[in-house]
Amino acid sequence: MTDAPRLSGAARREYRRLSRAADMPSRTHRAVTRTTAIPVSADDGATLLTDHWHAEGSGGHTVLIRTPYGRDGIGGVALFLAERGHHVVVQSCRGTFGSGGVFDPLHDEVADGQATMRWLRAQPWATGRVHSWGGSYFGVTQWAFCDGEERPDAMGIAISARCFDDAILYPGGGFSIDTPLTWAYALDIQEQSLPSKAWALLRARRGFRRGALAVPPADAVRVARGADPQFFRDWVEHSDKGDPWWEPMHFAQDVDTIPPVTLVAGWQDLFLVGQLSDYAALRDAGRPVRLIIGDWVHGAPEITVIGVREALRSFTGKAPTDGVRLAVTGSGGWRELESWPPPHAAMAVELTADGRLDRSGAENLAADLAYRYDPADPTPDAGGRTLNPFAAGRRKQHTRERRDDVLVFTGDPLPEDLVVIGAPEIALSFVSSNPHADLFVRLCEVDARGVSRALTDGYRRLSPRADSEDVDDAGRIRLELAPLAHRFAAGSRLRVQVSSGAHPLHLRNSGTDDPVRDHSHLIASDQIVRVGGSTPATLTLPASVTVPAPASTGSPGVHHHVSR
Repeated sequence: MTDAPRLSGAARREYRRLSRAADMPSRTHRAVTRTTAIPVSADDGATLLTDHWHAEGSGGHTVLIRTPYGRDGIGGVALFLAERGHHVVVQSCRGTFGSGGVFDPLHDEVADGQATMRWLRAQPWATGRVHSWGGSYFGVTQWAFCDGEERPDAMGIAISARCFDDAILYPGGGFSIDTPLTWAYALDIQEQSLPSKAWALLRARRGFRRGALAVPPADAVRVARGADPQFFRDWVEHSDKGDPWWEPMHFAQDVDTIPPVTLVAGWQDLFLVGQLSDYAALRDAGRPVRLIIGDWVHGAPEITVIGVREALRSFTGKAPTDGVRLAVTGSGGWRELESWPPPHAAMAVELTADGRLDRSGAENLAADLAYRYDPADPTPDAGGRTLNPFAAGRRKQHTRERRDDVLVFTGDPLPEDLVVIGAPEIALSFVSSNPHADLFVRLCEVDARGVSRALTDGYRRLSPRADSEDVDDAGRIRLELAPLAHRFAAGSRLRVQVSSGAHPLHLRNSGTDDPVRDHSHLIASDQIVRVGGSTPATLTLPASVTVPAPASTGSPGVHHHVSR
Protein backbone atom coordinates (compact mmCIF):
# COMPACT_ATOMS: atom_id res chain seq x y z
CA MET A 1 0.00 0.00 0.00
CA THR A 2 1.27 3.47 -0.88
CA ASP A 3 0.14 6.49 1.11
CA ALA A 4 1.21 9.77 2.67
CA PRO A 5 3.22 8.83 5.76
CA ARG A 6 1.78 9.24 9.24
CA LEU A 7 4.19 9.11 12.12
CA SER A 8 3.77 7.57 15.55
CA GLY A 9 4.34 9.79 18.59
CA ALA A 10 7.92 8.59 19.08
CA ALA A 11 8.67 8.98 15.38
CA ARG A 12 7.29 12.53 15.39
CA ARG A 13 9.57 13.42 18.29
CA GLU A 14 12.54 11.93 16.42
CA TYR A 15 11.64 13.90 13.30
CA ARG A 16 11.43 17.17 15.26
CA ARG A 17 14.78 16.45 16.92
CA LEU A 18 16.43 15.87 13.54
CA SER A 19 14.81 18.97 12.06
CA ARG A 20 16.20 21.15 14.86
CA ALA A 21 19.69 19.69 14.80
CA ALA A 22 22.57 21.84 13.65
CA ASP A 23 24.43 21.29 10.38
CA MET A 24 21.62 19.36 8.69
CA PRO A 25 20.84 20.02 5.00
CA SER A 26 17.56 21.74 4.22
CA ARG A 27 14.50 19.87 3.02
CA THR A 28 14.41 19.57 -0.77
CA HIS A 29 11.27 17.45 -1.27
CA ARG A 30 7.87 17.73 0.42
CA ALA A 31 5.53 15.13 -1.04
CA VAL A 32 6.92 11.94 0.49
CA THR A 33 5.12 8.64 0.03
CA ARG A 34 5.52 5.39 1.92
CA THR A 35 4.93 2.05 0.25
CA THR A 36 4.32 -0.37 3.09
CA ALA A 37 4.65 -4.12 3.61
CA ILE A 38 6.46 -4.91 0.36
CA PRO A 39 7.10 -8.68 0.44
CA VAL A 40 10.78 -9.46 -0.05
CA SER A 41 11.47 -13.19 -0.26
CA ALA A 42 14.24 -14.71 1.84
CA ASP A 43 16.15 -17.66 0.45
CA ASP A 44 14.02 -20.12 2.44
CA GLY A 45 10.78 -18.53 1.25
CA ALA A 46 10.05 -16.45 4.36
CA THR A 47 8.52 -13.07 3.54
CA LEU A 48 10.43 -10.07 4.91
CA LEU A 49 8.07 -7.08 5.08
CA THR A 50 9.71 -3.93 3.78
CA ASP A 51 8.72 -0.25 3.53
CA HIS A 52 9.94 2.14 0.86
CA TRP A 53 9.95 5.88 1.61
CA HIS A 54 10.58 8.28 -1.27
CA ALA A 55 9.55 11.53 -2.89
CA GLU A 56 8.84 12.32 -6.53
CA GLY A 57 12.08 13.29 -8.21
CA SER A 58 14.34 11.64 -5.63
CA GLY A 59 17.89 10.81 -6.60
CA GLY A 60 19.25 7.30 -6.81
CA HIS A 61 20.85 6.99 -3.38
CA THR A 62 19.27 4.68 -0.79
CA VAL A 63 19.52 4.36 2.98
CA LEU A 64 18.91 0.76 4.05
CA ILE A 65 17.75 -0.14 7.58
CA ARG A 66 17.01 -3.66 8.86
CA THR A 67 15.44 -3.86 12.32
CA PRO A 68 13.68 -6.31 14.65
CA TYR A 69 11.93 -3.46 16.48
CA GLY A 70 9.24 -2.47 13.99
CA ARG A 71 9.20 -0.30 10.89
CA ASP A 72 6.95 2.42 12.33
CA GLY A 73 9.46 3.36 14.98
CA ILE A 74 12.01 4.43 12.38
CA GLY A 75 9.47 6.60 10.54
CA GLY A 76 10.87 9.92 11.75
CA VAL A 77 14.32 9.09 10.39
CA ALA A 78 12.88 7.74 7.12
CA LEU A 79 10.74 10.82 6.49
CA PHE A 80 13.60 13.19 7.28
CA LEU A 81 15.93 11.40 4.84
CA ALA A 82 13.28 11.11 2.13
CA GLU A 83 12.58 14.84 2.34
CA ARG A 84 16.22 15.38 1.44
CA GLY A 85 15.92 13.45 -1.79
CA HIS A 86 16.90 9.91 -0.81
CA HIS A 87 15.15 6.57 -0.95
CA VAL A 88 14.78 4.86 2.41
CA VAL A 89 14.18 1.14 2.77
CA VAL A 90 13.14 -0.16 6.19
CA GLN A 91 12.73 -3.90 6.71
CA SER A 92 11.48 -5.96 9.64
CA CYS A 93 13.80 -8.84 10.49
CA ARG A 94 12.23 -12.28 10.16
CA GLY A 95 9.73 -13.22 12.83
CA THR A 96 9.10 -9.60 13.86
CA PHE A 97 6.25 -7.20 13.02
CA GLY A 98 4.69 -9.32 10.29
CA SER A 99 7.77 -10.77 8.63
CA GLY A 100 7.66 -14.54 8.19
CA GLY A 101 9.75 -17.13 9.97
CA VAL A 102 11.00 -17.12 13.55
CA PHE A 103 13.31 -14.50 15.01
CA ASP A 104 16.40 -16.38 16.19
CA PRO A 105 18.84 -13.56 17.02
CA LEU A 106 21.94 -13.43 14.79
CA HIS A 107 21.37 -16.76 13.02
CA ASP A 108 19.63 -15.56 9.83
CA GLU A 109 21.04 -12.09 9.28
CA VAL A 110 23.64 -13.03 6.66
CA ALA A 111 21.21 -14.91 4.41
CA ASP A 112 18.34 -12.46 4.89
CA GLY A 113 20.64 -9.51 4.37
CA GLN A 114 21.86 -10.95 1.09
CA ALA A 115 18.30 -11.56 -0.15
CA THR A 116 17.45 -7.96 0.72
CA MET A 117 20.53 -6.55 -1.00
CA ARG A 118 19.79 -8.52 -4.19
CA TRP A 119 16.23 -7.23 -4.18
CA LEU A 120 17.36 -3.66 -3.59
CA ARG A 121 20.01 -3.66 -6.31
CA ALA A 122 17.36 -4.87 -8.78
CA GLN A 123 14.98 -1.94 -8.15
CA PRO A 124 14.87 0.57 -11.03
CA TRP A 125 15.01 3.53 -8.64
CA ALA A 126 18.12 2.28 -6.76
CA THR A 127 20.66 3.68 -9.22
CA GLY A 128 23.06 5.32 -6.76
CA ARG A 129 24.91 4.40 -3.61
CA VAL A 130 23.46 2.24 -0.87
CA HIS A 131 24.29 3.39 2.65
CA SER A 132 23.18 1.08 5.45
CA TRP A 133 22.49 2.73 8.77
CA GLY A 134 21.50 2.02 12.36
CA GLY A 135 22.64 1.08 15.82
CA SER A 136 22.57 -1.83 18.24
CA TYR A 137 20.89 -4.80 16.52
CA PHE A 138 20.51 -2.61 13.40
CA GLY A 139 24.31 -2.53 13.47
CA VAL A 140 24.55 -6.30 13.77
CA THR A 141 22.52 -6.69 10.57
CA GLN A 142 25.00 -4.39 8.83
CA TRP A 143 28.07 -6.34 9.91
CA ALA A 144 26.29 -9.43 8.54
CA PHE A 145 26.14 -7.84 5.07
CA CYS A 146 29.92 -8.17 4.87
CA ASP A 147 29.76 -11.99 4.85
CA GLY A 148 28.01 -12.12 1.47
CA GLU A 149 28.64 -11.05 -2.11
CA GLU A 150 26.28 -8.06 -2.02
CA ARG A 151 27.33 -5.27 0.33
CA PRO A 152 26.37 -1.65 0.90
CA ASP A 153 28.66 1.01 -0.52
CA ALA A 154 29.08 2.47 2.96
CA MET A 155 27.85 1.73 6.47
CA GLY A 156 26.94 3.81 9.49
CA ILE A 157 27.10 1.59 12.56
CA ALA A 158 26.27 2.92 16.00
CA ILE A 159 26.61 1.24 19.41
CA SER A 160 27.19 -2.25 18.02
CA ALA A 161 29.99 -4.75 17.37
CA ARG A 162 31.00 -7.56 15.03
CA CYS A 163 31.18 -10.18 17.80
CA PHE A 164 28.00 -9.91 19.82
CA ASP A 165 29.06 -12.52 22.37
CA ASP A 166 32.50 -11.17 23.18
CA ALA A 167 31.30 -7.57 23.19
CA ILE A 168 28.32 -7.69 25.54
CA LEU A 169 27.47 -11.18 26.78
CA TYR A 170 30.72 -12.56 28.22
CA PRO A 171 33.19 -9.68 28.64
CA GLY A 172 35.86 -10.73 31.09
CA GLY A 173 34.77 -14.37 31.00
CA GLY A 174 31.58 -14.17 33.07
CA PHE A 175 28.01 -13.59 31.91
CA SER A 176 26.64 -10.05 31.76
CA ILE A 177 23.12 -11.17 32.60
CA ASP A 178 21.62 -7.69 32.99
CA THR A 179 21.77 -6.83 29.28
CA PRO A 180 20.39 -10.05 27.69
CA LEU A 181 17.69 -10.27 30.37
CA THR A 182 16.60 -6.71 29.66
CA TRP A 183 16.65 -7.33 25.91
CA ALA A 184 14.65 -10.56 26.13
CA TYR A 185 12.06 -8.79 28.29
CA ALA A 186 11.78 -5.93 25.78
CA LEU A 187 11.45 -8.29 22.81
CA ASP A 188 8.66 -10.20 24.53
CA ILE A 189 6.50 -7.10 25.04
CA GLN A 190 7.30 -5.01 21.97
CA GLU A 191 4.36 -6.20 19.82
CA GLN A 192 1.76 -6.21 22.58
CA SER A 193 -1.04 -3.69 23.00
CA LEU A 194 -0.21 -0.36 24.58
CA PRO A 195 -1.96 -1.14 27.92
CA SER A 196 -0.23 -4.53 28.18
CA LYS A 197 3.13 -2.98 27.36
CA ALA A 198 2.62 -0.20 29.92
CA TRP A 199 1.78 -2.74 32.64
CA ALA A 200 4.86 -4.80 31.75
CA LEU A 201 7.09 -1.73 31.94
CA LEU A 202 5.75 -0.87 35.39
CA ARG A 203 6.76 -4.35 36.56
CA ALA A 204 10.10 -4.40 34.74
CA ARG A 205 12.41 -3.16 37.48
CA ARG A 206 11.19 -5.78 39.96
CA GLY A 207 11.24 -8.41 37.22
CA PHE A 208 14.87 -7.68 36.35
CA ARG A 209 15.92 -8.00 39.99
CA ARG A 210 14.14 -11.33 40.44
CA GLY A 211 15.30 -12.72 37.11
CA ALA A 212 18.95 -11.91 37.71
CA LEU A 213 18.86 -14.06 40.87
CA ALA A 214 17.07 -17.00 39.22
CA VAL A 215 18.35 -20.50 39.94
CA PRO A 216 19.45 -21.75 37.53
CA PRO A 217 20.34 -18.55 35.62
CA ALA A 218 18.91 -20.04 32.41
CA ASP A 219 15.47 -19.46 34.01
CA ALA A 220 16.05 -15.71 34.33
CA VAL A 221 13.60 -14.57 31.64
CA ARG A 222 10.94 -17.02 32.81
CA VAL A 223 11.25 -15.71 36.36
CA ALA A 224 11.30 -12.06 35.29
CA ARG A 225 8.60 -12.17 32.66
CA GLY A 226 7.04 -15.62 32.28
CA ALA A 227 8.43 -15.98 28.76
CA ASP A 228 11.10 -18.57 28.02
CA PRO A 229 12.97 -17.68 24.80
CA GLN A 230 15.28 -20.38 23.52
CA PHE A 231 17.94 -17.89 22.50
CA PHE A 232 18.49 -16.84 26.12
CA ARG A 233 18.92 -20.45 27.22
CA ASP A 234 21.34 -20.95 24.32
CA TRP A 235 23.40 -17.97 25.47
CA VAL A 236 23.67 -19.33 29.00
CA GLU A 237 24.52 -22.81 27.71
CA HIS A 238 27.21 -21.56 25.32
CA SER A 239 28.98 -19.22 27.75
CA ASP A 240 32.31 -21.05 27.73
CA LYS A 241 35.15 -19.01 26.26
CA GLY A 242 35.83 -20.00 22.66
CA ASP A 243 32.66 -22.10 22.23
CA PRO A 244 32.55 -22.90 18.47
CA TRP A 245 28.76 -22.51 18.50
CA TRP A 246 29.32 -18.76 18.15
CA GLU A 247 31.67 -18.84 15.16
CA PRO A 248 28.98 -18.44 12.43
CA MET A 249 27.76 -15.34 14.26
CA HIS A 250 31.14 -13.60 14.34
CA PHE A 251 30.46 -11.31 11.40
CA ALA A 252 32.84 -9.47 9.07
CA GLN A 253 35.97 -11.15 10.37
CA ASP A 254 37.66 -10.63 6.99
CA VAL A 255 38.23 -6.87 7.19
CA ASP A 256 38.79 -6.69 3.42
CA THR A 257 35.04 -7.28 2.96
CA ILE A 258 34.10 -4.19 4.98
CA PRO A 259 33.13 -1.05 3.03
CA PRO A 260 33.91 2.43 4.37
CA VAL A 261 32.25 2.69 7.76
CA THR A 262 31.52 5.31 10.37
CA LEU A 263 31.37 3.94 13.92
CA VAL A 264 29.42 5.88 16.54
CA ALA A 265 30.16 4.76 20.11
CA GLY A 266 29.24 5.92 23.61
CA TRP A 267 31.43 6.14 26.69
CA GLN A 268 28.58 4.70 28.75
CA ASP A 269 27.41 2.19 26.16
CA LEU A 270 27.60 -1.58 26.58
CA PHE A 271 29.23 -2.07 23.15
CA LEU A 272 32.07 0.43 23.81
CA VAL A 273 34.97 -2.00 24.25
CA GLY A 274 33.87 -4.25 21.37
CA GLN A 275 33.34 -1.29 19.07
CA LEU A 276 36.78 0.13 19.80
CA SER A 277 38.23 -3.31 19.04
CA ASP A 278 36.46 -3.23 15.67
CA TYR A 279 37.86 0.24 15.01
CA ALA A 280 41.39 -0.94 15.83
CA ALA A 281 41.11 -3.92 13.47
CA LEU A 282 40.00 -1.69 10.60
CA ARG A 283 42.55 1.02 11.33
CA ASP A 284 45.40 -1.48 11.51
CA ALA A 285 44.33 -2.99 8.19
CA GLY A 286 44.24 0.42 6.52
CA ARG A 287 40.48 0.29 5.89
CA PRO A 288 38.48 3.54 5.74
CA VAL A 289 36.96 3.99 9.19
CA ARG A 290 35.70 7.04 11.06
CA LEU A 291 35.10 6.91 14.82
CA ILE A 292 32.83 9.21 16.84
CA ILE A 293 32.49 8.72 20.61
CA GLY A 294 30.02 10.71 22.70
CA ASP A 295 28.91 10.74 26.31
CA TRP A 296 25.92 8.45 25.84
CA VAL A 297 24.20 5.44 27.28
CA HIS A 298 22.72 2.89 24.89
CA GLY A 299 19.97 4.35 22.71
CA ALA A 300 20.50 8.01 23.57
CA PRO A 301 18.80 10.30 20.99
CA GLU A 302 22.04 12.10 20.11
CA ILE A 303 23.28 8.89 18.51
CA THR A 304 20.54 8.99 15.88
CA VAL A 305 21.15 12.67 15.11
CA ILE A 306 24.85 12.09 14.49
CA GLY A 307 24.22 8.92 12.49
CA VAL A 308 21.73 10.61 10.16
CA ARG A 309 24.01 13.60 9.71
CA GLU A 310 26.92 11.32 8.77
CA ALA A 311 24.78 9.32 6.33
CA LEU A 312 23.68 12.48 4.54
CA ARG A 313 27.24 13.76 4.37
CA SER A 314 28.42 10.47 2.87
CA PHE A 315 26.15 10.98 -0.15
CA THR A 316 27.84 14.33 -0.85
CA GLY A 317 31.30 12.78 -0.93
CA LYS A 318 32.48 15.34 1.64
CA ALA A 319 32.28 13.25 4.80
CA PRO A 320 35.59 12.34 6.48
CA THR A 321 36.47 8.68 6.05
CA ASP A 322 38.98 8.49 8.87
CA GLY A 323 39.99 10.19 12.09
CA VAL A 324 38.37 10.27 15.50
CA ARG A 325 36.00 12.77 17.07
CA LEU A 326 35.34 12.32 20.75
CA ALA A 327 33.71 14.06 23.68
CA VAL A 328 35.84 14.57 26.77
CA THR A 329 33.45 14.16 29.67
CA GLY A 330 33.62 16.39 32.71
CA SER A 331 33.05 19.48 30.52
CA GLY A 332 36.16 18.78 28.47
CA GLY A 333 34.53 19.50 25.10
CA TRP A 334 34.87 17.73 21.74
CA ARG A 335 38.23 16.88 20.19
CA GLU A 336 39.44 15.72 16.81
CA LEU A 337 42.21 13.12 16.84
CA GLU A 338 44.10 11.40 14.06
CA SER A 339 43.58 7.99 15.64
CA TRP A 340 42.51 6.16 18.78
CA PRO A 341 44.09 5.95 21.28
CA PRO A 342 46.06 9.20 21.12
CA PRO A 343 49.66 9.43 22.31
CA HIS A 344 49.84 9.89 26.05
CA ALA A 345 52.09 9.70 29.07
CA ALA A 346 51.54 7.18 31.85
CA MET A 347 50.73 8.42 35.33
CA ALA A 348 50.87 5.81 38.12
CA VAL A 349 49.01 5.98 41.40
CA GLU A 350 49.47 3.43 44.17
CA LEU A 351 46.78 1.84 46.33
CA THR A 352 47.86 2.01 49.96
CA ALA A 353 47.04 0.11 53.15
CA ASP A 354 45.24 3.13 54.64
CA GLY A 355 42.91 3.53 51.64
CA ARG A 356 44.76 6.27 49.78
CA LEU A 357 45.80 6.72 46.16
CA ASP A 358 49.40 7.88 46.36
CA ARG A 359 51.12 9.73 43.50
CA SER A 360 54.40 10.41 45.33
CA GLY A 361 56.34 7.40 44.05
CA ALA A 362 57.59 6.54 47.53
CA GLU A 363 57.43 2.94 48.71
CA ASN A 364 54.39 2.30 50.88
CA LEU A 365 53.89 -0.17 53.69
CA ALA A 366 53.16 -3.72 52.61
CA ALA A 367 49.81 -5.04 53.82
CA ASP A 368 47.12 -7.61 53.08
CA LEU A 369 43.61 -6.15 52.80
CA ALA A 370 40.88 -8.73 53.22
CA TYR A 371 37.17 -8.94 52.46
CA ARG A 372 34.59 -11.70 52.11
CA TYR A 373 32.54 -12.23 48.97
CA ASP A 374 29.19 -13.96 49.44
CA PRO A 375 27.15 -14.79 46.31
CA ALA A 376 24.06 -15.10 48.51
CA ASP A 377 24.40 -11.32 49.03
CA PRO A 378 26.16 -10.36 45.79
CA THR A 379 28.06 -7.09 45.53
CA PRO A 380 25.77 -4.77 43.51
CA ASP A 381 26.84 -3.01 40.34
CA ALA A 382 25.59 0.56 41.06
CA GLY A 383 25.66 1.56 37.41
CA GLY A 384 27.77 0.69 34.41
CA ARG A 385 27.57 -0.12 30.72
CA THR A 386 24.29 -2.05 30.55
CA LEU A 387 21.06 -2.10 28.55
CA ASN A 388 19.01 -1.89 31.74
CA PRO A 389 17.60 1.66 31.81
CA PHE A 390 17.21 1.55 35.61
CA ALA A 391 20.94 0.98 36.11
CA ALA A 392 22.87 2.30 33.11
CA GLY A 393 25.38 5.11 33.27
CA ARG A 394 27.43 6.97 35.83
CA ARG A 395 25.55 6.37 39.07
CA LYS A 396 26.32 7.56 42.59
CA GLN A 397 28.42 5.10 44.56
CA HIS A 398 27.77 5.90 48.22
CA THR A 399 25.75 2.75 48.97
CA ARG A 400 28.19 0.45 47.19
CA GLU A 401 31.23 2.03 48.81
CA ARG A 402 29.84 1.45 52.30
CA ARG A 403 29.78 -2.31 51.83
CA ASP A 404 32.29 -4.54 53.60
CA ASP A 405 33.01 -6.43 50.36
CA VAL A 406 34.28 -3.31 48.52
CA LEU A 407 37.75 -1.88 49.13
CA VAL A 408 37.92 1.87 48.53
CA PHE A 409 41.03 3.96 47.77
CA THR A 410 40.82 7.75 47.42
CA GLY A 411 43.32 10.33 46.20
CA ASP A 412 43.99 13.85 47.45
CA PRO A 413 42.17 16.80 45.84
CA LEU A 414 43.77 17.51 42.47
CA PRO A 415 45.74 20.77 42.36
CA GLU A 416 44.96 21.20 38.65
CA ASP A 417 42.73 19.71 35.98
CA LEU A 418 43.67 16.17 34.95
CA VAL A 419 42.66 14.84 31.53
CA VAL A 420 42.62 11.08 31.06
CA ILE A 421 42.18 9.73 27.51
CA GLY A 422 42.67 6.03 26.94
CA ALA A 423 42.38 2.77 28.87
CA PRO A 424 43.49 2.76 32.53
CA GLU A 425 45.18 -0.41 33.76
CA ILE A 426 45.47 -1.82 37.27
CA ALA A 427 48.05 -4.33 38.49
CA LEU A 428 47.58 -5.99 41.87
CA SER A 429 48.22 -9.17 43.81
CA PHE A 430 44.95 -10.97 44.47
CA VAL A 431 44.44 -14.21 46.41
CA SER A 432 41.16 -16.02 46.98
CA SER A 433 40.21 -18.97 49.19
CA ASN A 434 38.17 -20.20 46.20
CA PRO A 435 39.87 -20.76 42.83
CA HIS A 436 36.64 -19.57 41.19
CA ALA A 437 36.62 -15.85 41.89
CA ASP A 438 35.94 -12.56 40.12
CA LEU A 439 37.85 -9.29 40.13
CA PHE A 440 36.00 -6.04 39.50
CA VAL A 441 37.74 -2.67 39.59
CA ARG A 442 35.99 0.67 39.15
CA LEU A 443 37.44 4.15 38.68
CA CYS A 444 35.32 6.96 40.12
CA GLU A 445 35.41 10.73 40.46
CA VAL A 446 34.66 12.33 43.81
CA ASP A 447 33.47 15.90 43.37
CA ALA A 448 34.03 18.85 45.69
CA ARG A 449 30.89 17.91 47.67
CA GLY A 450 32.19 14.39 48.28
CA VAL A 451 29.82 12.66 45.85
CA SER A 452 31.41 9.64 44.15
CA ARG A 453 30.27 8.68 40.65
CA ALA A 454 31.35 5.78 38.47
CA LEU A 455 33.42 6.59 35.37
CA THR A 456 34.71 3.27 34.04
CA ASP A 457 35.46 -0.25 35.20
CA GLY A 458 37.13 -3.53 34.36
CA TYR A 459 36.08 -7.09 35.12
CA ARG A 460 37.60 -10.54 34.90
CA ARG A 461 36.46 -13.99 35.94
CA LEU A 462 39.63 -15.57 37.23
CA SER A 463 40.39 -19.14 36.30
CA PRO A 464 41.97 -21.53 38.81
CA ARG A 465 45.20 -20.95 36.93
CA ALA A 466 45.58 -17.44 35.55
CA ASP A 467 46.71 -17.16 31.95
CA SER A 468 50.24 -15.87 31.48
CA GLU A 469 49.07 -12.74 29.68
CA ASP A 470 47.00 -11.83 32.74
CA VAL A 471 50.00 -11.77 35.08
CA ASP A 472 53.02 -9.45 35.06
CA ASP A 473 56.61 -10.28 35.99
CA ALA A 474 55.87 -9.55 39.66
CA GLY A 475 53.01 -12.05 39.72
CA ARG A 476 50.34 -9.36 39.81
CA ILE A 477 47.08 -9.65 37.88
CA ARG A 478 46.81 -7.02 35.16
CA LEU A 479 43.34 -5.74 34.37
CA GLU A 480 42.55 -3.16 31.73
CA LEU A 481 39.57 -0.94 32.44
CA ALA A 482 37.26 0.24 29.69
CA PRO A 483 38.58 3.35 27.90
CA LEU A 484 37.42 6.83 28.76
CA ALA A 485 38.10 10.45 27.95
CA HIS A 486 37.48 12.52 31.04
CA ARG A 487 38.51 15.78 32.61
CA PHE A 488 38.92 15.57 36.37
CA ALA A 489 38.44 19.14 37.55
CA ALA A 490 40.87 20.70 39.96
CA GLY A 491 39.66 19.99 43.49
CA SER A 492 38.07 16.67 42.60
CA ARG A 493 39.57 13.35 43.70
CA LEU A 494 40.19 10.01 42.05
CA ARG A 495 38.74 6.93 43.69
CA VAL A 496 39.31 3.23 42.98
CA GLN A 497 37.05 0.41 44.12
CA VAL A 498 38.23 -3.21 44.27
CA SER A 499 35.68 -5.99 44.75
CA SER A 500 34.71 -9.45 43.51
CA GLY A 501 31.39 -8.64 41.94
CA ALA A 502 29.08 -6.19 40.22
CA HIS A 503 25.77 -8.02 40.01
CA PRO A 504 23.80 -8.08 37.73
CA LEU A 505 26.07 -6.09 35.41
CA HIS A 506 28.06 -9.34 35.66
CA LEU A 507 26.25 -12.40 36.95
CA ARG A 508 27.26 -13.26 40.51
CA ASN A 509 29.97 -15.91 40.71
CA SER A 510 28.44 -18.93 42.43
CA GLY A 511 31.89 -20.17 43.45
CA THR A 512 31.19 -23.58 41.90
CA ASP A 513 33.11 -25.35 39.14
CA ASP A 514 30.55 -23.94 36.67
CA PRO A 515 29.98 -20.37 37.94
CA VAL A 516 27.51 -19.40 35.18
CA ARG A 517 25.26 -22.44 34.86
CA ASP A 518 25.48 -24.07 38.30
CA HIS A 519 23.88 -22.01 41.06
CA SER A 520 22.42 -24.97 42.94
CA HIS A 521 24.66 -24.03 45.83
CA LEU A 522 26.54 -20.79 46.51
CA ILE A 523 30.04 -20.80 47.94
CA ALA A 524 31.40 -17.73 49.72
CA SER A 525 35.11 -16.90 49.58
CA ASP A 526 37.68 -14.82 51.39
CA GLN A 527 39.77 -12.49 49.24
CA ILE A 528 43.08 -10.77 49.90
CA VAL A 529 44.46 -7.80 47.98
CA ARG A 530 48.14 -7.15 48.67
CA VAL A 531 49.32 -3.55 48.55
CA GLY A 532 52.62 -1.75 49.09
CA GLY A 533 56.06 -3.23 49.50
CA SER A 534 57.95 -4.70 46.56
CA THR A 535 54.78 -5.64 44.62
CA PRO A 536 52.53 -2.60 45.01
CA ALA A 537 49.00 -2.37 43.67
CA THR A 538 49.09 0.36 41.03
CA LEU A 539 46.66 2.08 38.70
CA THR A 540 48.23 3.48 35.55
CA LEU A 541 46.37 6.32 33.83
CA PRO A 542 46.90 7.59 30.27
CA ALA A 543 46.89 11.15 31.50
CA SER A 544 48.05 14.72 31.04
CA VAL A 545 47.75 17.75 33.26
CA THR A 546 45.79 20.59 31.68
CA VAL A 547 47.00 24.09 32.52
CA PRO A 548 44.80 27.03 31.44
CA ALA A 549 46.58 29.31 28.99
CA PRO A 550 47.04 32.99 29.95
CA ALA A 551 44.34 35.19 28.44
CA SER A 552 46.88 37.06 26.31
CA THR A 553 48.13 33.93 24.53
CA GLY A 554 44.95 32.51 23.14
CA SER A 555 41.19 32.50 23.08
CA PRO A 556 39.18 31.38 26.12
CA GLY A 557 39.14 27.65 26.62
CA VAL A 558 42.48 26.98 24.91
CA HIS A 559 44.76 24.75 26.99
CA HIS A 560 48.33 23.58 26.86
CA HIS A 561 48.83 19.86 27.52
CA VAL A 562 51.83 18.98 29.63
CA SER A 563 52.45 15.26 30.01
CA ARG A 564 53.69 14.10 33.40
